[in-house]
Amino acid sequence: MRDSTGVNSLLIYKRSPSGNQNLPISLSRLSLQNGQRTRKIACKFEEGQDVLTRWSDGLFYLGTIRKINKLKQKCFVSFEDGSKSWVLWKDIQTGATGVGEMVCALCQEEHSDAPNEIVICDKCGQGYHQMCHTPTIESTVINSDEKWLCRQCVFATTTKRGGALKKGPNAKALQVMKQTLPYNLEELEWDIGHKTNAQQCYCYCGGPGDWYLKMLQCCNCKQWFHEACIQCLQKPMLYGDRFYTFICSVCNSGPEYLKRLPLKWVDIAHLSLYNLSVIHKKKYFDSELELMAFVNENWDRLQAGELSDTPKSERYQHVLQALTENKTMFMSGKEIKKKKHLFGLRIRVPSVPPNAAFKAEKEAEAAAHEFKIKGRKSSKPIPVARIQNHLWCLNLSLWNYQMLRELPSHLIPLMWNPVVLPVQRKLPQLAYLDILAFQVLEEELAQGEAGQFQCLI
Repeated sequence: MRDSTGVNSLLIYKRSPSGNQNLPISLSRLSLQNGQRTRKIACKFEEGQDVLTRWSDGLFYLGTIRKINKLKQKCFVSFEDGSKSWVLWKDIQTGATGVGEMVCALCQEEHSDAPNEIVICDKCGQGYHQMCHTPTIESTVINSDEKWLCRQCVFATTTKRGGALKKGPNAKALQVMKQTLPYNLEELEWDIGHKTNAQQCYCYCGGPGDWYLKMLQCCNCKQWFHEACIQCLQKPMLYGDRFYTFICSVCNSGPEYLKRLPLKWVDIAHLSLYNLSVIHKKKYFDSELELMAFVNENWDRLQAGELSDTPKSERYQHVLQALTENKTMFMSGKEIKKKKHLFGLRIRVPSVPPNAAFKAEKEAEAAAHEFKIKGRKSSKPIPVARIQNHLWCLNLSLWNYQMLRELPSHLIPLMWNPVVLPVQRKLPQLAYLDILAFQVLEEELAQGEAGQFQCLI
């Protein structure tokens, strides 16, 4: 098993992003944290150069630069497993070249005068101006004989799957680094649901991320944070598990705050089916052989609270009851002429936790269910002029289509999942949704609009 805790233990890239993946806009549009000036990102990369790239899980992976796009500030990187992807400059870390004058790794300037001298990282060998680095490097560091690690190396040596290191000098350094974000949070361009931003800038590390995998959203600032960068986790996260009340170190002005929310059997069933669908890239699973096997193997990670003491022999009956009683959420294989003990999620998106921070989101998702779940009537009257007694289908605009093209390759098999969208029971017809189309529909409904629909009849 590979070690993901240090720069010297270089990670091997395993994920294969889509070949049609479009890169987000550059962070060069963002100002520094103090807002005094705009940081000019200089090109310091060469073709054939070995680099570490930060991926959407918050970890670094070893790759080699093949192409450089200076206009869009990104590099085309190949990885040791044969996969390739464009990566923004902000997510690439290099080592010291050892050639020529020492320059700042951020501004690429050579001047080094007090109170803005260049300080050398004792791990990667790169130099940083005191004012360029985040947080600002204190003058006491220059006069000290203790080792100093830059922000990138602190994260590279402490972040890992299951949660960042909690003990040791590097863990303490990480806690200090996490008090300040390396970007201006207010300048990020978010979608309406506050799940993705145009800059692909998340967490303390400023790297890319996928909200529907292993990330937590701060209840105060609404930013998303990687599992690998969070230090307060007691157990490794499951995919799409948002059943936490989480406050980041910036908002809490110190260590992070984390509280596990109570789970019901329906939540356990939903979380387990979602994780199985992400891992195995299929929809239906045998309720006893596959679903319960996952539940029992990950019982500790589920942190089920009051349900934790349920004997193993009794869990299946509770889960089966949740599957059969919540037909708006779960779909039986019997509905599509498959074995009745097969179950899957009608819409493969993470379940919404029942806390105040997600109250509005939960209401939006509940409204979206009214349009896509078979046999369920709308609880709110929809204007007759808009519906005209017909079935309406989500009409994805060109922008929405571009969003679909950016879906990571590991979720491509989950795309275009047929679900029934009846407004009337007598007019069932098939339409197609995936996780991003569902998000678009959710956002439109949250704005009080019925969405961009077109009549099929």
